[in-house]
Amino acid sequence: MKYKLHFTIPIFTEDLDTFPIPENENYDYWVPLLSYFIEQSNIIEIHCWNDEKDVIKETTLLFKDSFKIVNGRDITVIKASNTDYLSNYLLYENIKTNGKLKWFSIFLSKNETPLLHSEHWGTEFFAPNLREEDIVYIKSVTPADTDFHQWS
Repeated sequence: MKYKLHFTIPIFTEDLDTFPIPENENYDYWVPLLSYFIEQSNIIEIHCWNDEKDVIKETTLLFKDSFKIVNGRDITVIKASNTDYLSNYLLYENIKTNGKLKWFSIFLSKNETPLLHSEHWGTEFFAPNLREEDIVYIKSVTPADTDFHQWS
């Protein structure tokens, strides 16, 4: 049987800021969680707010000529084929100098079939097609107070 899973990392926000920060102030779950899905994906789509110009520039430079960029009203969408270089960048070069995750959203897909959605700077996730063992793994790498909603 396949399951859908929505999960949210426990967060807090700083005074007068809406940027969600993991409660323990680190992203220890990021590499094991993302690598689990990135290995299966062949398409990566990244969404950034248009005012995140430095992150957009840095990210598009990695894609070279193999990406499609769409500028929406408030958001820039960058979509490309997965490569080892891009995977390593998403896994290990993910934190800005202020200690926060770089990307508002990341979508990992296999042949246009969604595998994992990471939203709100890596604090909210949705995976639409999981086996029980996938869910066990996700729960093993996320913080203890992560909020899970599972359905079939």
